[in-house]
Amino acid sequence: MISSIGAVSMMSNKLNKKGFTIVELLVVIVIIGILAAITIVSYSGISSKAVVASLQSDLDNNSKLLKLYNVEYGYYPSSLDGTTHCPTAPTVDSRYCLKASNDTSITYLGGGQSFTVTATKNSIKYQVTESSTPTLSQIVAGPDWITIGAQTWAKANLNVGTMITGATNQTNNSTLEKYCYGNTELNCTTYGGLYQWNEAMQYITTEGAQGVCPTGSHIPTRDEWYTLISYLGTATSGTQLKIGGSSGLDVPIAGYRDTSGSFSSLLSFGYLWASSIDHNTNATNWALNSVDANSSSNNLSEDYGLSVRCIGN
Repeated sequence: MISSIGAVSMMSNKLNKKGFTIVELLVVIVIIGILAAITIVSYSGISSKAVVASLQSDLDNNSKLLKLYNVEYGYYPSSLDGTTHCPTAPTVDSRYCLKASNDTSITYLGGGQSFTVTATKNSIKYQVTESSTPTLSQIVAGPDWITIGAQTWAKANLNVGTMITGATNQTNNSTLEKYCYGNTELNCTTYGGLYQWNEAMQYITTEGAQGVCPTGSHIPTRDEWYTLISYLGTATSGTQLKIGGSSGLDVPIAGYRDTSGSFSSLLSFGYLWASSIDHNTNATNWALNSVDANSSSNNLSEDYGLSVRCIGN
């Protein structure tokens, strides 16, 4: 790969000889732009992982401190000082002050034989209890998420699992399964995976279930879809949701896998699951097409393979 320094050096050498043509200059500019974008994306990913590692480390250490307090006194603190995070009741003891890395906020709820400590940094929130390891509790925002009104949505259709062919139904087994349009893995990379409703919900029917979404998020309910559409404006919601729209969600028109196992309507129609069931036991989804400015609620058999867009808890 040509480095940005190398590209600039190449430009300098050209200028010292006989000068650039317009085409050559444009090529160099494009190369530098691509390299800069790759650097930014790489840095964002590394930075996000560093934040998660920092939060997990803080919570793990603070959990150990609280458990030592419990060993000594027989209970967990019922309150901490808001500034120093030191126990103030039932027993004051500055040896067991909770600690946090730079720019990390700590909240505590406890007493008796239980506690919950939450650490938030750069809009990522992790939580630990007396009986759990540090886990993601909520995605407040972040590089892969966008806040719209009071909601936080994933910026891309979900793409997790092992691809199976459209001719095979997804089943409740030990493998998370997905369809890729046309049985082509590259289409999952571009448009996201396609999931039957039960696979997306991970074989429970509870509205708002996490399903295949990452921890801290879930399959949106019908009402959550309506909230988003109402916020965007019903008449133009389709335009705003689609790629290049003002919502920032950039929903691709990803087509679907029908109940016969065939794929259809790529770049013409797209459907995203909701975690709600209608009175006919069909599953609710949100529909977009390539030409209409609006979007609409729809109901389809659970056996269709549709896209999933997760929403933060």
